[in-house]
Amino acid sequence: MTKLTRDQVLQFIESARGRGEKPELLGPNLNETERRRTKLGGPNLSETEHRRANLSGAELFGMDLSGVDLHGVDLIGANLSEANLSQANLKAANLYEANLVGANLAEANVSQAKLMKADLSQANLSQTDLSQANLGTANLSRANLKGANSRQASLRGANLRGADLSGTDLDSADLLNADLRQANLKQANLKQVNLSGANLHGARYDKATTWPTSLNPAELGALCEE
Repeated sequence: MTKLTRDQVLQFIESARGRGEKPELLGPNLNETERRRTKLGGPNLSETEHRRANLSGAELFGMDLSGVDLHGVDLIGANLSEANLSQANLKAANLYEANLVGANLAEANVSQAKLMKADLSQANLSQTDLSQANLGTANLSRANLKGANSRQASLRGANLRGADLSGTDLDSADLLNADLRQANLKQANLKQVNLSGANLHGARYDKATTWPTSLNPAELGALCEE
């Protein structure tokens, strides 16, 4: 593991972009990372990439990356637990299987990002832009998504148990088979959301919650609280 400073991360990203390369802050197991990239349809790491992958296994735990431009950065399997990413630009970043437990992403731009299988449990995503992001099978249990923009996001099979989704805009999002047990859905916009197979048992909502046409949340175990 390589413990980095904020300045070192910024310098690495700037240097990679200056060479016309995609910045890569990979997870601890490079061989596993190669396998994941292949699985995602991306190219295998070249010998040149092997030589310059000095930030493979970089330790980003608890790092202050607030406001940093990380758009399009490859963070596959990265450890960003408890990191401060508030107001950061993560648009189209690849965070496949990244560890974001307890991370602060408040008001960050995470639109179009890849977060499949990422662990965002207890993360702060309040007012975050998650539009068109792919969070398939991600762990968002007890995460704070209050007021987030999740329009057209994919949350297929995602774990949202106990998450705060109050005031969240989920219009046209895909929550197929998602776990929404005990989630807070008060004032949430669920218009045109795909809730097929979703578990809503114990989820809380109010009169301001907007549901898909013809869906009766009470029949699915959700609780109306005024």
